[in-house]
Amino acid sequence: MSTYTTSLKIQEIASGDQSGVWGATTNTNWTLIEQAVAGVQSIVMANANYTLTNLNGVSDEARNMVLVVTGTNSGIYQIVAPLNQPKMYVVYNNTTGGYAITIGASSGAVITIPNGVTAQVYTDGTNFYSAQTGSAGNFLVNGNLSVTGSQVDVGNMSIGGTLGVTGAASLNGGGTSTTPTTGDNTTKIATTAFVTTAVTNATGSLGTMSTQNANNVTITGGTINGVTGTNSGLTVGNATNATNATNATNATNATTAASCSGNAATATNPQSGGSFITSSNIGSQSVSFATNATNATNATNATTATNSNQFQGKTKLGLGITGETWHDVTGSRSQGVTYPNSNSYPISVSICFGTNNDQNWSFYVDGIRLGFLQEHQDFNGAWMGGIVPPGSTYIFYGNYMSTWSELY
Repeated sequence: MSTYTTSLKIQEIASGDQSGVWGATTNTNWTLIEQAVAGVQSIVMANANYTLTNLNGVSDEARNMVLVVTGTNSGIYQIVAPLNQPKMYVVYNNTTGGYAITIGASSGAVITIPNGVTAQVYTDGTNFYSAQTGSAGNFLVNGNLSVTGSQVDVGNMSIGGTLGVTGAASLNGGGTSTTPTTGDNTTKIATTAFVTTAVTNATGSLGTMSTQNANNVTITGGTINGVTGTNSGLTVGNATNATNATNATNATNATTAASCSGNAATATNPQSGGSFITSSNIGSQSVSFATNATNATNATNATTATNSNQFQGKTKLGLGITGETWHDVTGSRSQGVTYPNSNSYPISVSICFGTNNDQNWSFYVDGIRLGFLQEHQDFNGAWMGGIVPPGSTYIFYGNYMSTWSELY
């Protein structure tokens, strides 16, 4: 009685069988062998696993060498090959939907084939394996190489096209690359030569930096812009005039005094200004007027505080520290009107006004009264104002306003 081979299901004629017809059986066997060696079988999947036909002595799907898989899938499905039949396959996943497929027997390990990929696999009858996991010699890629694994270990590789790696790549052989142009800030790979040039250029612009405690680093040369931090031990620029720069904080009061006394050059004591009024008794009424005139004795030092301008163009600090100047805004200001400080830094407001019998004058910031004057007789003039924080509002009540100035 005839039997069939395990893998290819080829009929083996028993001795003395098929007298007169064995030739036809032999020809069929050769056709089936050709199918196993060079046959190309089309498989159409439809959102389900697909089991290959497996028949004795006649044409079937499982015997073919190449499986071209088409159809539409909305998930990963399996090509189910016969169990206990060793075989090699070339599988092309040409399905629609973008999903991988797997190939394997009804039990045992399977092989996943990504969408659009052609893979060589084999089975020992139980488990399926990849038939191409490495190269015994040099491997030349003339087209585009895309790597989707989590890690790629590369020894010596010559690539004539473009290498695209979506995972992590490990160049065990060292590897070389074209050096980008100096100053290139794209995502190109930075070679050793590129990094060396960048560090050299950076060193030239920074000068010499000593390796010291992080709280005490001396930089001798170059320019530092935008320095921020809380370490008061950092010294930047010329510290010689630092004392005068500190005194420049009080220069605001001197400028205010000058706007009322008319003599800023001699404003070492603004109380000498004939029209500048401080706390005193006028008639039977008390003048409550808050100033900081005593600090204005340092105003003469402000002329040497050249370093106070070094912050111009940087973060504005207000009050003349970062280059703010006085502006005459008399034409755009009125008594009894609330104005906002829309700047991101504090400003200073100075209002000069004449006085008349039975009048009250007040200056408020955020509803808090900073200055108040009440009298029952005429005086030549007075001054009132104060500092307005960012986002705050301010208002002046009174008559006979002569000059309204603001430092911003």
